[in-house]
Amino acid sequence: MQLKLWGEWALFTRPEFKAEPHSYRVIPFTAAVGVLESIFWKPEIKYKINHITVLKPINTFTIQRNMVQSKQNYKNAKDWMRNDGIGSYTAVGDRAQRNHVILHDVAYIVDFNFDLQTEEDLSNKYAAQIKRRIEKGQCFKQPYFGCREYIAHFCVPSEEDQAAPELKGEIDLGLMPKKMHFIPDQKGTVSWRTAQGFVKGNVVTEFAHFIMRDGRLCCKN
Repeated sequence: MQLKLWGEWALFTRPEFKAEPHSYRVIPFTAAVGVLESIFWKPEIKYKINHITVLKPINTFTIQRNMVQSKQNYKNAKDWMRNDGIGSYTAVGDRAQRNHVILHDVAYIVDFNFDLQTEEDLSNKYAAQIKRRIEKGQCFKQPYFGCREYIAHFCVPSEEDQAAPELKGEIDLGLMPKKMHFIPDQKGTVSWRTAQGFVKGNVVTEFAHFIMRDGRLCCKN
């Protein structure tokens, strides 16, 4: 199955640049899975990315954004609501300007398939539903490229959609996220939903060495 994605801006933050975000040069496999789950999500479906074709040259753009340095939590917000906003947070004096290196004018074709985590075989049913969602532009929630303000548009790719000629040859992209492993653990810090219900555990990111050959992103190992 294939899906075309495009948008004006994208930010796939590298983990070593969290303070001042710097994007990967190409959408990681994990981000592509997130977009697919935004279009059609079922707890029993596990998407698998085969390869990604980059349709436009890689253009980076530097912006400066006003951020806040402290984090707020749900408990504080509830207290402010009860007290008519008394003691509520204001950004004055807490602002910090951060540089962001983001991608501009991106477009990709994602080649994917999926596995089912249930005994009942619903592959054909779900494949037809995914296809209809892509054709009609429908989604479970709005897909985005790394940040919610960077909207990801999607459709069925056409024969005219080809890798950017500027990307001819081989480009070593180094280590990039390949897959998220959800490991059950009663002492874990996160929860997620499976076909059997909610599970508590930890999430471990698997990194791999990626090579882009003639505009197609493949996993080296």
